[in-house]
Amino acid sequence: MTIYLKLKMKDLLTNPELLGWGIGFIEFWVLMWIFVFTKGPPKTIPLEYFASVNASMAFGFLGLLSMASVAIGLAYSIFHQSRAARYLTKFTKLSPRAFLLEDFFGSLVTLLIFIAVIYASIIAANYAKFGVFPVLKNPIGVFVDLVISGVALYWFAYALALTIIVTRRTRAISMVSFIPLVIAFIAYSQLWVDFKSLVYVIPLSTIPSLLMYHATGMVPPTGSYLAWLFGSEPLTSINLRLAAISLFAWIVIFIAISLVMLRKSRGIPLEEIRF
Repeated sequence: MTIYLKLKMKDLLTNPELLGWGIGFIEFWVLMWIFVFTKGPPKTIPLEYFASVNASMAFGFLGLLSMASVAIGLAYSIFHQSRAARYLTKFTKLSPRAFLLEDFFGSLVTLLIFIAVIYASIIAANYAKFGVFPVLKNPIGVFVDLVISGVALYWFAYALALTIIVTRRTRAISMVSFIPLVIAFIAYSQLWVDFKSLVYVIPLSTIPSLLMYHATGMVPPTGSYLAWLFGSEPLTSINLRLAAISLFAWIVIFIAISLVMLRKSRGIPLEEIRF
């Protein structure tokens, strides 16, 4: 582990704003989800089934919000390190490729640490409310989903930060950095709204469904998750293959935008990258 990787992870894991948005803000919604919004299952649904599915649903949607909150910090981090990165890769032994890999790895590990904290709190709150420990049906699948989701959010943040630099709209970083969280809240609305085929088009919207599938072993719907949980109305099941293709397609799009913007940013003088 190089000095840059250590400093990168330390900066992200000790950033007060990042901790506040990525953990504190989401922990509030974990408590609200379990203790306020969740009243309990109807008599026709077993408590163990209801508690496990409800916890997996909370993990899928609140986990996405947590990762999107971390993406805000990543966008800021990528933006502010853009000037230093040129000196770092020019006057040290750290090559541009090694710099990018270490930055990516450090950000991904941070995302997974944040999501682990959220998952532990959901388990604890679920047990305190229902006395049931939710068990993941496919923990390896859930971990893979989280890694892929982290990759998507990292490159999303990278693309946003580089776009700000290339367009020379550096003062807009405060507004643009919140785009991942806004899109995550759009995906969050699937709890009440059935997106139908739009779920495959809206960025990040298929992440909760993939997490739900590997956590419970059941194929979730394209939306209206709460209605699906209580069995109040028939809903169309999501196509898991298309859901995975959609997520990978957005990753490719984010990477392509990042690479294009990275190439264009090399022609911008350092003096024009103002914080």
